[in-house]
Parts: sequence; structure tokens; C-alpha cells
Amino acid sequence: MFATRTVVAALLGCALAGTAAAARPMIIEESSTIQSPDPAIYSSFGFEIATNGEEALIAGFDDKANYEVWQYYALLYRKINGQWVFQRVFHHVEHEYDSYSFPVEFAMRGDLAVVALAGGPVGWRRTAAGWQQLGALGGLSEDVELEGNRVAFSVGEPWDAYVGDINADGSFTRAYLPGQPRSPDDENWGGPVDLSRNRVIIGTPDTWDLEPQEIPIYERSTAGTWGLLGKIQVPYGEFGLGGPVALRGDDAIVDASGGAYVWRLPNIYSPVDRLQAVDNLANDVAPSYRAIEKSGDLVFVHQRSADRAASVINVFRPGSSGRYEHVAVLAAKNGVSLSGSFDISGNTVMADGNDQSVHVFELPAEFSTPAPRYENFESGASAWLPQSGAQFSVTSGTNRVYRQSNTAGDARSLLGGTDWRDQGIEADIRPTEFVGSDRWVGLITRYQDAQNFVYVTLRSSGSVQLKRLDDGAIRELARAPLAVTVNRSYRVRLESVGGVHRVYVDGKLLLDVDDDTEIQPGQAGIAMYRARADYDNVVVTPSPHTTIFARNFANEFQVGRWRLTGAGQWSASGGVFAQNSVGGDARADIGTPTDDQVVRATVRPIAYAAPSGTSERWTGLMARYVDERNYYYVSLRSGNTLSLRKVVNGTITPLASAPFPVTLNTPYRVRLEAVSNQLRVYVNDVLRLQATDGSLARGSGGLVTFKAAAHFDNYDAYQP
Repeated sequence: MFATRTVVAALLGCALAGTAAAARPMIIEESSTIQSPDPAIYSSFGFEIATNGEEALIAGFDDKANYEVWQYYALLYRKINGQWVFQRVFHHVEHEYDSYSFPVEFAMRGDLAVVALAGGPVGWRRTAAGWQQLGALGGLSEDVELEGNRVAFSVGEPWDAYVGDINADGSFTRAYLPGQPRSPDDENWGGPVDLSRNRVIIGTPDTWDLEPQEIPIYERSTAGTWGLLGKIQVPYGEFGLGGPVALRGDDAIVDASGGAYVWRLPNIYSPVDRLQAVDNLANDVAPSYRAIEKSGDLVFVHQRSADRAASVINVFRPGSSGRYEHVAVLAAKNGVSLSGSFDISGNTVMADGNDQSVHVFELPAEFSTPAPRYENFESGASAWLPQSGAQFSVTSGTNRVYRQSNTAGDARSLLGGTDWRDQGIEADIRPTEFVGSDRWVGLITRYQDAQNFVYVTLRSSGSVQLKRLDDGAIRELARAPLAVTVNRSYRVRLESVGGVHRVYVDGKLLLDVDDDTEIQPGQAGIAMYRARADYDNVVVTPSPHTTIFARNFANEFQVGRWRLTGAGQWSASGGVFAQNSVGGDARADIGTPTDDQVVRATVRPIAYAAPSGTSERWTGLMARYVDERNYYYVSLRSGNTLSLRKVVNGTITPLASAPFPVTLNTPYRVRLEAVSNQLRVYVNDVLRLQATDGSLARGSGGLVTFKAAAHFDNYDAYQP
């Protein structure tokens, strides 16, 4: 029932004012899977898919019966009483093996279908008598798209395409659309293509060495002829565009490694938006490995998830401002990685997995998730619901915490208004006393009642354990060794999102479990057994921990996607990211801009410029970096202080500071948190500074120095 992945090593009484958090994407797991009708025959299944919502074409392949002859199949499925049922072999082609891997492409909309099985695309029409073959549409193609009775498909050694209409009599009237020249390769037959209404876009994954990359868009005139609308150019500062393309209404979408760009036609000169998931740069995956599809007002982007170690499909939709919002993530259960082959019809998405099955996702009518909750107890704990026997109270002083002092037995407190299906809760937990052996402190998700919830425990016996209470029966899901001592603060996160439970301690993923138990919503909370503890800085979200960008610099790499400003001299070598200049200010930022973010790194100041007046030299981290005139930063300063500051419109304002000895060539583990309007600074895992400020709503994270050389290592930025 449980699959464990081993990991190396009206209740807002104290709601925080300030910046509102952006909506988090909904996590959607498959509602069903489609299996091969005969695994003994089809050695590969599901690597190409098309659906019209009622029926589906799924590719099958057989090379076992005769290794000299490869068998390609289009298998027809129909949705009957909510289940996808195999009907028959729709089309079959034999191909004598000659070292070439010919493309297999399907398209299906309404009563029309296009099938290319190791050959040119062939049109089909559904009639009262069933599906009838219409005839060949053209040569070999790498991509086929169908809208109404219009077909577009790529073809040729250049990135060329054909577009045309399938006529009532089954004939095909087509027009040739020249693309961009490309390097010769006799095993490719065109590239990505898409159409929308009277426009066609042709993707250009690569070019001749001396050719500038261009993405042509064609438009059909009222006279019925196709003419060039224009050629999209690579945006300034971009390394290049990827191959995947899409047209959604007037939006032309072209992939790039930092997130697909959006041009709003007829303007082809300046992109107006980007499709960027929070973890867009976490893997730094080349864009040519992704795929883009659209349906209605939704755009779907295939992308690898660093935290899941699997590929997912991110869903974007234009918001009220016209800019695209990340509204959902389609993620297969049990760690299955989705391939770039998927299709959408209505609210049904079919995607190939790496498990010889097709995963079927049903999209909801609305994409809405609860707003994250932030609790620092500075205004009390009126939103919390202590359970019988617990003795919780909020301490007084400059930093208030939620304290539980009864050691007689179980003690729990739930955060009201968090009765969610998906949730993650993290907090600073400081155990202050364990009474007896194997006592524990922890967190709760999906609390339905005292007999049913998921919980994680940090145990005095030296372990972290993830458990589930089902109708009063305790079931252990996973455990890992962890030294737990009193009066030490631990940053703990438990998340239950879809069928996945994860546990992080001090930013490290320790437990990762796939759980097939039926999901029931419940509340988030805190718990302990025969222990006293202090809780602080609680964050509850409807989404998982999401890596924004992480590098340990173990291998040398080009500075690449780090955006550099100031007078720095940056290089990556010797296992660190070094800033070698003491001449002035130096900044390096990276990652998709987010609201809530935690930025961590090991910071080692190496050298300072010669003293000049009272000016200090310093090294540190940035959060919510917008540009060189707007960001938050923490600095380890030559005057032996630790300072938290903001830069707004170029004006520097101190927010908090404390004495702190800073020694050259000494590494410091620094963490800067910007969560809601709360800013916190930890050094060597101890909370040192905190402040409240809502001046800057979102931005990226990064590294910063002033008249100081420094080495940075183990950089990690994430959204809690």
C-alpha cells in the first residue's frame, strides 16, 4: 500500500498584514490509467496519443515477432460509462527495419483524425458506418496538428510545413509554408508546428551555424492564400528559443529554457509574458526536451520537476490582467514520470507515462486553492484550537512563541480554517523537555478526528518517523535516523499533497512516501507526546515545497543563467561560486520571481577592500530581488554586525541588526526568509534577526557583496 523512496540524507486572529500571497497551483493526480490491450504483443504502448474526448488513439509497437520487421499500431479506445475501453486496431503499418526511426504522430478532433504510422499522415473521417480512411496528406512529418477540418504538419530537412483543409469529398488542398534552413540530418522530417484559426507557427529547434534563429508565423488571407505574418526573433539577452510552439488565439508561445515566451499577435517584436513555473530553472533542462499544447484558454507545458524527480505537466491560464498564471500541475502517482506525448480534449488530459500506461487526468471546473496561512504568534493564537489535555499558551517578550507545557500525555493543537485536501505545514520546533524514553514532538496534516490523521514525530530516541492514524490504528510509513536534543530548534515540514507525503528537517528531505490510501481532507496542526516544546513561524500552504534553484557547485559550469549586476567578477571553480572583486557592489540573482521564498547558502568572506572612513565591507544574500534598486538583503559586515535591510527605489533602509562576529575565511550558513510580510535571518541554524515589512511583494533570490570578495556554496532557494 505504501511505496517509500529512500532519500539520501473565521479564524485569522493573528493573520499578518502586508503582501498577499499569489495563488498556488492545484496539484492534480490521474483519475485512471489506460493499459495495453495485450502487453505480450505491444512491447511499447502509449508513446503517442490523440483524443476527441469520446474516443482516443493510442500508439502501440511490436518488434518481437520479427526483428527485421517493425509493427506500428494505432489502437482505438472509447469512453463507455466513464471507463476507457479498447475497441480495435484502428490502423496498422509494417516497416522493414533499416536503422531509421520513423515518426509516429496522431491528431484527433471531432469527426476527423490524422494518423502517421512510420509514414506520411493519413486523414480519417468518422461516419455513421464508422471511421473511414480518406487518403494521404503528405510526406513524413514530426508533428501533426488538427483544428476543425484544417491540418498543419511539419515536413522536410528545413523546418518547413504544410497546411490545408480536408474537403467534404476527402480530398486535401494544401499550401507549402517554408521555414528556416537547418543543419542537414536525414533522420528528421520537420519540427514542431501549431495552428489556430487562420494562423500557423513553425518551430525552429536549431539552424545553420550562421543563420539567426527565427520562428515564422503564417496567416491566411480572406482570399484563401497563406502569407508570412512575420518571424519572431530571439529576445535580447536570451540564449536561444526551443523547438516547442503553440498558438492560442492571438498568443504565439515559443519555448525557452527560462520559460516559454508569449507574443501577442500581430506584434511579433516584443514578448508580453512568460510561462514560468516556480521550479522552472530548478533542473536547468534544455527546452527542446519539453512539449507545449493548448486547449481553450489553457496552455500545457511538459517539464521535469526537481522535487518529484519526475516529469509533470504544468497548466497555465491568462488571468484578468492578460498575463498567464500557473494554475495546476498534472502529476502521476507513485513517482511515475510523464512523457512529452499528451493530448487534451475538453476537461480530459491523456498523457503517456514511463510505465507502459496512459494516465488520464480530469480537469476541474475551477482552479482554486486556499490562501497560505502564516502564524508567528506576535498577535496571539486565536486561530488555534487546542485539543483536550493540552496546555498551550503564547509567551511574552520580543519574540513570542506557542508553548505547550503539559507532559502527561498527548497534546495537540489544530489551525482552524485549514480543512484542505492538500497541505504542507512547517514550523520552528524547539523541544524543551522529554519525559521518559522515545518521547516526541511533531506536526499533523489531514486531521479528521482524533482517530484519523497523518503525523511526523521527532523522537528523543534519535529518529524522525512518519505515521498515519487510521481509525485509531497506528501505521508507520517511513523513518530515518535523526539526533533530537532539547533546547535546539528544528525547522520541520510535513506535507501531504495528493498521494505523496514528505518530511523535511532543516531544509533536507528525509522521508518521501507514496500512499495509495484514499485521500480525505483535514486540518493542519502540531502535536507532541509527553514533551514540552515551543513552536514558531508556522507556514501552512496548499502546495508542496518547491525548489526555485539549487546548486552545490561541485562541477564547474558557465555562470550562464545567473543575472549579474554591479562590479563583480564571478566564476565557478573549485567547488564554489566565487566573487573575486573588492571594487564595489556585486549582485547575482537567479530563479523565477516568487512571493514567499527561502534563500540559503554557505557564505565565506575572503577579502575586504582597504578601509575607507566608516564604510563597512560585507557579504550576504538577497530575497525578492526586482532590480538593483529594489530588494531585501542580509549582510555579514566587517564591523562585526549582522544586518537586515531593504533597498526600495535605490534608498537603503535598515530593518534589524545585531552584533555578530565575522571572520574572514570562515564559512557561515545563512538563511534569509521572506514569507508574507515577515523577514527572518538565520545564521548557523539559529534565528538571529526578524522584521515585518511589505514593501517588496515578489522577486528572485541571490547573492550580494560590497567591497568584499567571497565564496558561496550550497545555494538553495525554495518556496515553502
